[in-house]
Formats: sequence, C-alpha cells, structure tokens
Amino acid sequence: MRVPGISGEKVRLVPLEKEHLENCLKWLNDSEVMRWTKRVIPLHRAQEDKFLERMVESRDDVAWAIHDENDRHIGVSGIHRIDWQYRSGMTGTIIGEKSAWGRGYGSDTMLTRTRWAFEELGLHRLQSGCFVENEASKRCLEKAGFRVVGTLRKRIWRAAAWHDLYLMEILEEDWFARKTVGSSAG
Repeated sequence: MRVPGISGEKVRLVPLEKEHLENCLKWLNDSEVMRWTKRVIPLHRAQEDKFLERMVESRDDVAWAIHDENDRHIGVSGIHRIDWQYRSGMTGTIIGEKSAWGRGYGSDTMLTRTRWAFEELGLHRLQSGCFVENEASKRCLEKAGFRVVGTLRKRIWRAAAWHDLYLMEILEEDWFARKTVGSSAG
C-alpha cells in the first residue's frame, strides 16, 4: 500500500515508520553517509527504536522518510525542536541511499519540507546548520530559500580537526516573496 505523504517534484515525504528503521540504521552507521553530520558514535537498533517512539509521541518534532519517484526509501528529513510560541524549528536531511546522491532529491526534499512548514504548519522561521565544506548541502538549502546568517567557528570536531558550521535560515516572508516572484514570472 502506498502511504500518502507530502509530494514534491521528485520526492514524497511520508511518516517515518518501523519499516524504515533498517535502512536508517544502515545509513546512520555508514561513515561516508554521516560525514557531514554531528553524529560520530555508532547507533544501536534500540536507540533507533527509541528515536522513532519519541518522534511518534513528540509535539515538537516531525520526522519523515524520503521516498523517490519509484517509492524507494532514500533518506530521512525532519523539523525538530519546534517552538510553537515563536513558530520556529530546526531542520535536517540525510540522503542515505548513495545511488540517490547528486540527483536533486536533497534539493526537492528541502523545498518540499519548507513549503509545508510555512504553508501548512504556519511556522515563521526555519534554521539549519551546514558544515562550511559541505557545498552540496548549502546549495540544496539555498535552492529552498535558506541563506547564511552566520558562521559558527570551530563548532564541530570531526576527523581530527575543528570545522566551521554555517547557520542558515529562512523566514516565512522570504518564502512567500519567492513564491510570489515565481508565480508572476510564469
């Protein structure tokens, strides 16, 4: 059965379910996939099960499995630590399926998630962190309308070195201004 989800041009964001955990566990323990994340410690199945339980119960987090146009599970994305008073949240995306890298799924995921956050959820601000060296992630976020608002110097210790982290954000007015410009150009 095809689970309904939030559709983009190339992806569908569907609720994260137990059936997705095997892929998640594989990806989250793959150093190449996790290269540009904060996570360095191996992840155990019990931890992933608890994470799913927390997401299901959480009023402040939304987590999705990313499915491609063939309904293949290729990654995960979410909006976390939603602050309902100030209508803001932190975003993250992992395209875990290496054969899906560089094919536009990350950009479409971030665009689809951003549209939903502003147009359906009514958030005001989305933020994301991105390693300065991770140009692919930065480009994906920029395509969704995010912009760099600061650099956190020497924020992450990874591979025996300190790395700077871009702090990126988009506000709802940025999103709706882009949308208006895009629709008037057609």
